[in-house]
Amino acid sequence: MSCSSRVKNGVHLFKLPLGPQLLQWESEALLLNLPDEDCIRTLRYKHWLDRQRALLGTVLIRWMIREFTDLQHAKITRNCIGRPYLTNNNRWQGNFNLSHSGDWIVAVLTHQGRVGVDVEKIDRFNEDIMPYALSEADIYMINHCSKVNRAKLFFELWTMKEAIYKTGLFSNATPTLLDTVVLKNKCNDIYTQLLYVDQKHPVTVCWDRELLLVKQTTLNRSQLFNATTINRI
Repeated sequence: MSCSSRVKNGVHLFKLPLGPQLLQWESEALLLNLPDEDCIRTLRYKHWLDRQRALLGTVLIRWMIREFTDLQHAKITRNCIGRPYLTNNNRWQGNFNLSHSGDWIVAVLTHQGRVGVDVEKIDRFNEDIMPYALSEADIYMINHCSKVNRAKLFFELWTMKEAIYKTGLFSNATPTLLDTVVLKNKCNDIYTQLLYVDQKHPVTVCWDRELLLVKQTTLNRSQLFNATTINRI
């Protein structure tokens, strides 16, 4: 069975803990296996947390494509909003996406259609921002749930908005303008699944193909490190 056949009928979600700060030699080894443009983009970040999220996220994408597709020399670039995508590729019909927040980095891959993912860390939020971030239906749901669960529901709804937006299916909209209730009720070709990486980090995956299952894999840094420093795409 080929690598690509393992996910051809579903969406595969990969979860990677951010973990403690990389040692200098670990960062250098990972950077050594990345194209120059990715190294430059990563090193622009001044704070080690931001730099580590960018580095591990880039490495995760390349590992995922190498391990779960038949593409061995993928050209990856980013659009104006930073979304990574493949260029100069005419034979692979799949899609992938990346997100990170708090203690986790997540990535999704599908061999059919479009896919988006978003992870957020549940934290306190100012309810005054809700009219600028959510639809009226979203706000109604939050206002009618218990006060202790409002932050949880807010971030669940926000991950859904971001995941839908990041599929690229609604390129003329922004996450704040997407009415998730209307979309889920009226768009028969939009599917979402809410998951939790842990109690503080909700993840929503969105895709546009019926009967696809979300398969989950939790990675550790050593797995990614060992595979990446041996292979390069």
